[in-house]
Amino acid sequence: MVRKRPVQKLTVSLLKDDCSRDDAFRDWDELEPFMVPALDPQQECLFIKARQPHPPRWTRYLAGHVQGPLEGLFAASAAAVLLFEAEGRLFAVTFGQGRHLLEQEAFEKDFGLKVVLNSVAPDQLKSVDAKTIDETPVHTRRDLSKDSSFSAFGLDPSRDLLRAVTGRPRDTELAHRLAGSDALTIHTREELTKLPELGARLLVAYGADDYKEHFEFIDFLRPVRDKLQVERLQVLLVDALRGRDWTDVHLAAPETIDWQEFDGFRFSTQASDDSANDPSIRTYIATRDEDVALDVLKHDRLAALRASDGEVMASWPIYRCIVFQTELDGFLYVLSDGDWFRVDLDYRTRLEAEVRALPLFHGMPDAAPGSNEDAYNLEAARAMGAVCLDKRFVYDGGPDKMEICDLLTRDGALIHVKHRGSSATLSHLFSQGVNSAERLLTDEDFRKKAATVIQRESNGNGPSWPLHRPRPEDYEIVFAVITRSTRRTPLTLPFFSVVSLRAAAKTLQGFGFKVSTVAVREC
Repeated sequence: MVRKRPVQKLTVSLLKDDCSRDDAFRDWDELEPFMVPALDPQQECLFIKARQPHPPRWTRYLAGHVQGPLEGLFAASAAAVLLFEAEGRLFAVTFGQGRHLLEQEAFEKDFGLKVVLNSVAPDQLKSVDAKTIDETPVHTRRDLSKDSSFSAFGLDPSRDLLRAVTGRPRDTELAHRLAGSDALTIHTREELTKLPELGARLLVAYGADDYKEHFEFIDFLRPVRDKLQVERLQVLLVDALRGRDWTDVHLAAPETIDWQEFDGFRFSTQASDDSANDPSIRTYIATRDEDVALDVLKHDRLAALRASDGEVMASWPIYRCIVFQTELDGFLYVLSDGDWFRVDLDYRTRLEAEVRALPLFHGMPDAAPGSNEDAYNLEAARAMGAVCLDKRFVYDGGPDKMEICDLLTRDGALIHVKHRGSSATLSHLFSQGVNSAERLLTDEDFRKKAATVIQRESNGNGPSWPLHRPRPEDYEIVFAVITRSTRRTPLTLPFFSVVSLRAAAKTLQGFGFKVSTVAVREC
């Protein structure tokens, strides 16, 4: 009986084609080299960095409180990188803390992800790491108890960015299991002398396009992690700000804010008694005595003020608050929450077409110049004969509270209103529409409490409101965006807001609701 070789876990990275061996490490001087003749008899292939044994840091916390010595406790760390060539390309296999020795900018991004998606059986996925793209991104890891198809993970390919995937390859001779993001983690029985052969097979998998049959969506939207490309995009951003070209720029708080406690925003470049309901890129630029530069954007801050005492409740670098998009080299690039993303233009066109196909809602008045949402909602309610429910919450008896909508009409339109340049992320508008509509359908207690709020705010003369489960087709969910922008996109929205709106509309239509939109002109 022939015994199988043991399975070895390897973490493999691929050096960029335009980088050399000299670019692979962050600091060559810290490394101790070794020859590995089986891989290369001419030059060193193994590089290590070891830290001498030392007492663990946590022993300091215990010292002086323990009866008896703690002298026998030691910790040590080791890092190693093994370089090998295959088909003219250089690979790095890291051991221990070896990944910290590599110069990450010199290695291919998404190498591991592409290898995995080209190699795994589409119904043999074990776990998925994803990032939900929004003005406030959400990171998730989803593991299943057994290997399954991508649909079992409950992700939305239009807005969930794949960061890492683990699965079982179709060719079990290649590996027992694969996991990939930028690097590839492979469980293999191949011996060290066979690494060049393994590398050649990985190159084939990396260059294939089999993934497009089941995972083509990963090409639609990718993070930009190439340092030089990010620098090019940052130059375009600074040029737009200096040139006062603000069509594709606005500011938004990158985190959720407790609006019950909120009293306004102030830039760190403003006087302490200045504040506004919404942060304006025009206002910020006007506060600068010098030209805007990248380091300035990362230094200056936007602060949210607390209503009770006027103090700062949260603050962020201006750079993290900027939402900006620009086209370059045949792609759309978007800056959101301090990160850059590359968007396929055909994908963008399809998304925008789907949102433009939504019916338009009629009958809402224009907004006066400079008016905030509160003032506009009151004026619109008077003009339309609707009930203003802005900031009129339905409470669950716990920490959760929910707005029914901003405006409720007598013919069953639940209108949700947000200023395009609002500090609240526009995604909040769309999630509010989905959440309240779902509660309307499924939660009897919510319907009863909402009826009480509506009758109170309308002095007993409000629209009819169901106490029993309604027919969703009798109600229309309306998303209204107040805007003075000239951007030629649906509702003049930035790309990620279009993505969020499309996702919300599909969910609501799945419930059976009518969904419509309206751009309220600020003029």
